[in-house]
Amino acid sequence: MTLLVLSIPMPEAGQKFFGNWELLSHLLDLDEVFLTFVTSFMLLGVMWITQQKLFRHLTGTCTAHLWASLGGLMMVCLIPFSSMQNGEYGDLFVSDCFFHINILLLSVFLALQWGVAIKHPEIVQEGTEEKLLSKGFRISLVLPMLSLAGILLAVFWPSWSTLVYAVTPFAVAKVRSGDRRKCG
Repeated sequence: MTLLVLSIPMPEAGQKFFGNWELLSHLLDLDEVFLTFVTSFMLLGVMWITQQKLFRHLTGTCTAHLWASLGGLMMVCLIPFSSMQNGEYGDLFVSDCFFHINILLLSVFLALQWGVAIKHPEIVQEGTEEKLLSKGFRISLVLPMLSLAGILLAVFWPSWSTLVYAVTPFAVAKVRSGDRRKCG
């Protein structure tokens, strides 16, 4: 996650700012870059928290879980690049689409980890209810769905398509509230 800061460009070598307003103007010109940085950081944070919630219930692993984790790690490694492209060329469909596909694949690998835990109870802590794992799996499907929506929005409004991720907390809350109604 710390490599994401490299997606924020430094001023060109030799460029000097001779006043606060000039520097502020330069920073304000980076608005899309900063927005992409914050979006990427928050999405990675959401996925990291979701993965940590899964890990609390695992006592071991299996080959399928390791491959799902490795696939997710590969997508995490691409995030600084796709973020940089999106921040620099956010008004272009290809750049936005590449970013959304990166988030899509990363979040699918996360959902696969939850699915593997459901399918392989031998790696799950004894006493963990399948209902809890199913809930985590459903929550992990929120970002793939939002990524698909982002790709669709990028066709028409590439500059605005990353804003689809702003609904992440509300979508997760909706999934959680749906679970309460089913159980209660």
